[in-house]
Amino acid sequence: MEKSIEKIWNEAFISEESLIAPKINDLYNQKSKSIINKIKRTYQFDNKGLLPMAGIVTIGGILLSETIIGLYGTFLILALYLFNTRLLKKFETIDIKSDNLNYLKSYRRIISSITRSTKKLFIFGLPLAIMSIFALTFFLKEDRFLASYISKDTSVLQVLGIGALIAVCTSITCTVVYTISTRMLYGTLFSKLDDLIIEMENLKE
Repeated sequence: MEKSIEKIWNEAFISEESLIAPKINDLYNQKSKSIINKIKRTYQFDNKGLLPMAGIVTIGGILLSETIIGLYGTFLILALYLFNTRLLKKFETIDIKSDNLNYLKSYRRIISSITRSTKKLFIFGLPLAIMSIFALTFFLKEDRFLASYISKDTSVLQVLGIGALIAVCTSITCTVVYTISTRMLYGTLFSKLDDLIIEMENLKE
């Protein structure tokens, strides 16, 4: 007697806890690896792009006779690089022994966590960094830098006020740019990852 499609399908499962038949499972494993590797490479490329930027800031500061400001700016960029590197290490905490679906869900949760942390950095950390630059230049009497924003008679509170205004504007701009760039760089990959998770959840039901 010919077997029904449903019976053949059921017999293809390794056990009751298996997600899908072996061949289909392999297919989803390949799709998962492809998406994860692309996301990983993009994250790493994006983060490593900060290193040449740090070098450019250093050279620019020296050429503009703003060595201290240039070095401080480089320090902030390198701090951002280390911050991002630490965030990316969260991916290493995922249990690789877990099944494919749980692994992808964990990966997606970490991606969301990284996005939230980066936005918080732009909202809170960036303004503080910019204000610290203004405070530093005021006390070091970096006249060439300050001359673009204030006069010699400006008090420290006025300097910080100007710095705060610029910091808020920069923070808003960077947050918007980050949101747009994230969608451009990762939007398609995140969408594919979400779709893959939904497909696997539907197959498991």
